[in-house]
Amino acid sequence: MKFRLVLLVLGWRLRWLAWRNADFRKQLENRNVLMQWRTKAGAPARWFHFQPGSVRATGGIHPAPTVSLSFEDAAYAFATLKAAGKNQMAFMEGMQQGKILIEGDPGQLMWFMTLMKFIAPGKKKK
Repeated sequence: MKFRLVLLVLGWRLRWLAWRNADFRKQLENRNVLMQWRTKAGAPARWFHFQPGSVRATGGIHPAPTVSLSFEDAAYAFATLKAAGKNQMAFMEGMQQGKILIEGDPGQLMWFMTLMKFIAPGKKKK
């Protein structure tokens, strides 16, 4: 349940950034990436389509993603995403242990990691 909620909120945040943040929109220029996050069992799953000026987030499994991250299970996915905020090696450790499987173009995953600085809400300026 927690992983499903994280995916939903991530989709909302990415769409909001594509609409409201000029620096984030610059990162989307010349991109057409379909990234899927899922468990190995297939549910929960959500895919994100990054295009110039917009991000579309939809639940379910896409038949032809550019890159797909498959986590061992929902509990492991949530724990890894939570740990990744403090330990950037959490994803690498999961991949080395075989608990996270990357399919497709890993370069697009590396590009997505450059977007992480935008995802956490910034502090309000006084």
